[in-house]
Amino acid sequence: MTGATGPTKAVHGDPWPRRLGRTIVTPFLPTMEVADTLEVRRRLQRSTATGRRILVDDFGTGADTAVVTALIARVLAHHRRDRVLAVDATDRRPLLGTRLDAHAAYALGEGVEIGGFEQAAQSLGEASPGLWTVQAAQRNEDAYAAGLLPLFRFFGVTLVAVGAGGAFVDAVADTAHARVRVVRATRDAARLVGRGLDRLIREGRRPEVESSVIVVFDEDRHEDPGFDAARVTRIIAESGAEVVRLRYDRHLAQGRALQMRRVAAATHRTALHIAAEAMTRAVEAAGPRYAGTGGRGERT
Repeated sequence: MTGATGPTKAVHGDPWPRRLGRTIVTPFLPTMEVADTLEVRRRLQRSTATGRRILVDDFGTGADTAVVTALIARVLAHHRRDRVLAVDATDRRPLLGTRLDAHAAYALGEGVEIGGFEQAAQSLGEASPGLWTVQAAQRNEDAYAAGLLPLFRFFGVTLVAVGAGGAFVDAVADTAHARVRVVRATRDAARLVGRGLDRLIREGRRPEVESSVIVVFDEDRHEDPGFDAARVTRIIAESGAEVVRLRYDRHLAQGRALQMRRVAAATHRTALHIAAEAMTRAVEAAGPRYAGTGGRGERT
């Protein structure tokens, strides 16, 4: 993906002829498509008695969980009435804060105040109304119990983007209501995912699989020309997980701050679908390990 030394101007995910065409046809969208959009929005806005926690991992494939987390966070913050927190525990670049164009003053467990929301807000990064972000070290044992856990009560939804693992990642995983597993669109990644899902099922962790949304991400253009996306998504779906393909997007590939008005129309629709599926699984999660903490973090 293009780094911070790439083009200085943010590009659109869609070329201008496609954007022009979309502008022309939008007033004539079929009634069914409009109804589908309304249903997705209803699912995004589902009320929760307590805050929901969604883990975003790469399932060992090295995919960019930060940009997918930023997409989901932007969608949720736009549609929901409560607050959304996006936590970066990936230890990679570009940072989630870069993607959201907001940087916290401190990292979790290293100075974030937790006495009340107004106090906490001063050490978090505000990306937009209702959307906040903060970093956490994957291996910082204090980052969860002393940092993130007390913050849950202020937010309706907390997204945590993680990388390889560590004490913080393990603690979040144990209490996640749903998972978004971002995997690269390659044959090697598909094999990793297949073995990983099989292992979870053998270990009796089918509920974890069924509460997962697998995002097959074309992070780079034509990264693996031999990758059969249709076949792979069909096979993964047999596990019980939801499977969504996120196609290559020039705007996402720049590695810069995410601007929803610049992502491709297909990317925007896919982001809505991922967020809705993740929220549905998070809201419907039940059982002792999913016990909530605190309130829903209503916006004021």
